[in-house]
Amino acid sequence: MTEAVILAFIISFFKGYRWKIFNLFKHWSIYPIVLTCLLHIYFVYLMIQGEYWFMEYAGYIKSLSLLFYFVLIWQYKLIDISMFKSINLRKDKNVQIWVWLTSPVVMGGLCIVIGSILNKIAMFYNNNKMPVFVSNSWATGYVKADMFTKAVNYGDFHIMGDMHTKLIPICDTWDVGYMVFSPGDILIRMFVFFTVYYSVKQLSSIKEYYIT
Repeated sequence: MTEAVILAFIISFFKGYRWKIFNLFKHWSIYPIVLTCLLHIYFVYLMIQGEYWFMEYAGYIKSLSLLFYFVLIWQYKLIDISMFKSINLRKDKNVQIWVWLTSPVVMGGLCIVIGSILNKIAMFYNNNKMPVFVSNSWATGYVKADMFTKAVNYGDFHIMGDMHTKLIPICDTWDVGYMVFSPGDILIRMFVFFTVYYSVKQLSSIKEYYIT
């Protein structure tokens, strides 16, 4: 999730919201997310060192991390209910549907749902395991030859992909050196991006922001 947060800050900076990024840190709601980002960096370091004990808790940490983003959604009111109430349901039905679909929360929510479904499908057709196709991570040391055999002892569900793997395009194939993503993983991270970026953008519409 860390890369999605960083990308949201970078795009916010170049969109002219640079000072609003600092304002985001005036409220406690961003700090649990910062903590999970630091944890993610620490876990990457552990994997490079060949330690995998944390994988036993990885699923719980990921779920908790996603919940923290809903705190941002609540804090910065990314769903404006009054906006929907102002629309005439009979005359502007198409407008109402469009407003819902273009809401950052709805777009992000759809990304989570579709991304999770894609990952589940990939695992379902591969004996409830997620095949991983490694390339760049060999060079960085993120993946080692004995990683999968060791990690399975801690409940990890990843396996090395091979010629027998089914539905390869939706498996973990996007190797960036410090992690191998599936298309589903990328979609889930889009939810993180939408939430952080639109939280910063929401601050840009407020003249003065105070800690509440």
